[in-house]
Amino acid sequence: MTWGTIRDIGAGAALATLLVAACTGPGPAALSPSIAGAGLTTATPASETASPAPLPSEIAYAVAQRQRFGLRSDAAWVEQVASDSTARVGMLDIPLTPAEEQWFGARQATFDQVVAAVQAEAAEAPHQFGGVYIDQPSGQVVALFTTNLDQHRQAILDRVGPAAALAVRQVTYPEATLRALQDRISSDIDWLKGIDAAALTIGVDVIRNQTTLELSSTNPDAPALALAHYGVPDDELAVTEDGTGAALLPRGTIDLTVTAPKGMPVSAGGWDLEFAGDGPGECGGEVGLGVVPGRVTEVPCQIGGWTVKLLDENRAVVASGHVMVVAGKHVALAIRLP
Repeated sequence: MTWGTIRDIGAGAALATLLVAACTGPGPAALSPSIAGAGLTTATPASETASPAPLPSEIAYAVAQRQRFGLRSDAAWVEQVASDSTARVGMLDIPLTPAEEQWFGARQATFDQVVAAVQAEAAEAPHQFGGVYIDQPSGQVVALFTTNLDQHRQAILDRVGPAAALAVRQVTYPEATLRALQDRISSDIDWLKGIDAAALTIGVDVIRNQTTLELSSTNPDAPALALAHYGVPDDELAVTEDGTGAALLPRGTIDLTVTAPKGMPVSAGGWDLEFAGDGPGECGGEVGLGVVPGRVTEVPCQIGGWTVKLLDENRAVVASGHVMVVAGKHVALAIRLP
């Protein structure tokens, strides 16, 4: 099987409202389409999920995705769908039968309509609006407000219909407040160097109603110092650290060359690269790299020892080499294929 890639959601436009900050799609909404009408089931008896041996990675991934989105998820069914010639990978990054696609598409369209109604209400009370997200397993759009919950719920239902799959919950902070804090942190992060820390991610967790700051640091006091610096409560700003300080490591460059036997076939893009570090850090950057014989490939890496692996089209390792990266320097690595 080649359909399953172990990654997060990559489902396209139909999933744009999984975690929603804005959405459009006006029109009357009804209850989410019945999964029973598609010949499916959301509940999987324990006897169906039991497996005497570990599942293949692609099947295990499909099981997890199906559980996440309320689709039938017992392993036997997942394997049957994987071998079904009518199943397609489109709406989700796993195979779905035509009936499942129809149900899932209708469900997502319903979500879009409810979210649009929530956003319309949010525009009327932006300082009370905490955000909106879709709880896929329960099949509900969840709207968050700081106050006047009953009033907001009724206003949304008036727009979208009384049978809408809607939950309204109370939170402490408006989303606008959390986004403003996110922007303030983003414009004031250089000071982190003074506490031996660097920002890895700065975001807003709508579900937890928090701004989030993830640090790279070995300073155990860095989260508390950051919280004090920004001067907000810890329920408004969640600060974590990786404990490695890897993001602070200086960088160097690997000059990689590959030698292959004469006449050995090489695809147009060459071999893919994979990196394994002796310690913390990052190598290769975010852009995919490939190598072909007779060409020097420059690979940016943080300092330390790195094993560089050449992968074929099946992600199998065909050769590898080890090199020590030095700050601010180019180091040569030659890999010879057998």
